[in-house]
Order: sequence, then structure tokens, then C-alpha cells
Amino acid sequence: MSKNAATNTRSRPVFIDEDQVKQLLDWNEARYALEQAFVSVSNQARESATRFADQPVSSQPARTFVQAEGGVLLCMPGFVGQHRVSSGSSERVSTLACKLITSFRKNASLGLPSINGEVFVFNSTTGKLEAIIEANHLTGIRTATASLVATDHLFLRPARAHAPDGTVTIQLGIVGCGFQGMMHAIGFVRTQSVARVHTIRLWNRTPGRAIKLKEVLLEEAKATDSNYSVFVCDTVEDCCRDCDVIVTATGSSEPLVYRSFLKPNVHINAVGAGEYHHTELAQDVYDECQVYIDHQEGARKELATLRSTIVGEVGEVILRENRAEEMSLLPKSGGISVFQSLGMATEDVTVGRLVYEKYLKAHGDSHRD
Repeated sequence: MSKNAATNTRSRPVFIDEDQVKQLLDWNEARYALEQAFVSVSNQARESATRFADQPVSSQPARTFVQAEGGVLLCMPGFVGQHRVSSGSSERVSTLACKLITSFRKNASLGLPSINGEVFVFNSTTGKLEAIIEANHLTGIRTATASLVATDHLFLRPARAHAPDGTVTIQLGIVGCGFQGMMHAIGFVRTQSVARVHTIRLWNRTPGRAIKLKEVLLEEAKATDSNYSVFVCDTVEDCCRDCDVIVTATGSSEPLVYRSFLKPNVHINAVGAGEYHHTELAQDVYDECQVYIDHQEGARKELATLRSTIVGEVGEVILRENRAEEMSLLPKSGGISVFQSLGMATEDVTVGRLVYEKYLKAHGDSHRD
């Protein structure tokens, strides 16, 4: 018997670093991958008899946390079955992946990132590891893109349906200008086919970050030949004033956004991870708004103390959009909608597969098993 008969003779898994991810990952392609992730979760949640055979399904257990001496390891495994990698493809694939994230706060004093992540992509038939993808930038894009998808399906599509020329122009407010606030702002200006941005208002507890983000966005405007204005605001109220879409991306444990700051018709993407995942918005906002989530299972645990109306999952909204026989889950016209972003493994699964497939295409599939 050959000495290799019982061993794995395949090539090593590919390693895709952050610089390569930045080159490979396109915002509009990521939007489609995120839609597939949302739909897979909501389709899976349906009774088996009512699942749509032409839509993906998924499996994702609760994420686990492992405490270490200097920090924590977060594990997010997931499977998405029968999804399309890109909107132009008729091929369906199944993807098994797991994202591991470490958070070590003392790293900053060592000149190292406090948070590091990798997505491990496996062959869903054999279980063999195919790729390791550095996931800091990937996580930033997938989190911001989840908000883009929610904003599009909950707020912009209904608005476009009533716009004379089918075009919607928005004023965007970014509350919290750290990494996620920056990624959200860039995501909105990079995908202006969804909605044209004419004004961006920024607020951060330390103004220097907002000023830096303004510079980044003005450079983006030049690079994309866009025509929008950017303002750094002194208060959260000023930042939210007259905004159509707002992103809250802070770690605040106290309310920052109150009902009196808001227009009657506004969509909010609540992304910040405070102690209870919903501390950035005041209760008087939750008293009036309709809340949408990425997945019910996560909401039962992480939004257990939320006092508001949870209408349903964004994926269910997408599933029902083109099926006239089913009642719409869209927000009430002229009201406040909130996407309470929790994040889920299926997002990393579909975006990780997108990056891996684009890597293979760029390298002539030479690394495919």
C-alpha cells in the first residue's frame, strides 16, 4: 500500500491576507452575498413545507466565547446550503465555514490590533480546509453591508416605488466615527446606485475621529466623482437632524439618540455593541419604531430586555418581496424603522466564500481541490 493512501495528499489551504481581501471584496458583490445570508436564515426558520426550494437554507449554532488570560476567543461556525456566490451566476453552491475572533484589549499597548479574526472555509462535501481568510476588513464590510441591505429593503425600495423618477436622495447621519462608522459611511457612498447621498453628518465623542472621517469621505468623493457635503457636528441632535438614514456605531451604555432628534420618517441602523446591544437609542425611540433583526435566535438572547415591537427578520422581508400572495412585513409608511444589527455566522460564510471564489478566479483555479 502506498504510504500516501490513507493520508491527505491535497495541496495546502490557501491563505488570503488583509491586503488581498481589500482588493478582492467589492461592495456591490458583498451586498448580494449578504442578501443570500439573510434569506438562508429566514428560509430555514420556516416550516419545512413552506420553505422555498429555490432559496438557500442554513445552519448556525449560537456563537461561543472562550475566556483566556488576556482576552476572549469568539467562535462563529455556520453553513449555508444552495446559495449563489454572485447575482450573475446560475450555479448554486454550499459553504461550510467558521470565523474565529480574538479580542485582547492590552494589545494596543504593544502596538498590535486589539481584535483579530480569520474565516476558515471548508469543503462542504469532504470537510477539508480549503482557505484561511484574514477577516478584520471582511468583518467591517460584511457588518456595514448588512446595514446597507436592511436599509435598501426596509426603507429605500418603498421610497423608490413612490419617487417620480425612481431615484432616492438621502441625508446620512453617522453617530460614532470609529472603524464601523467609517465602514458604513464608505459603504453608502460606494453604493450610490442604491441611493444617492447628498449630505453626510458626522458625530463622535472625540471630535478628532469625525474630522478624520470627513477627510476620508471628501477623498472618496473625488475618487468616485460624487457630489455630497460632509459636516462634523457638535451634538448628536445636530447630527441626526433632518437625516433620512442614521447609523449608530458606538459602544455607549447610555442613550444617545432621542425621538425628538428624528424626522417622522427615518431608518436607523443600530450597530453599536453596548452592554445590552440596544443602549444607543432612547426608549422613546423604541416606543414608536418598528424593529427588524437579522435572526430571531440571536434576538431572543441578545435583545431579551428590549421593550419594542420586533416585526421580523430582514431575510423574511426579502423572501416576501416578490410573492404577492403573502402579506408584506414592510414598515408602516411615514414611521421609524430600526435594523438592530447583531451579526451572524452566515454573513461570514457567504462573504468568505465570495472572497475565496474571487481568489481562485484571479489565480486560475490552480488552488482548487
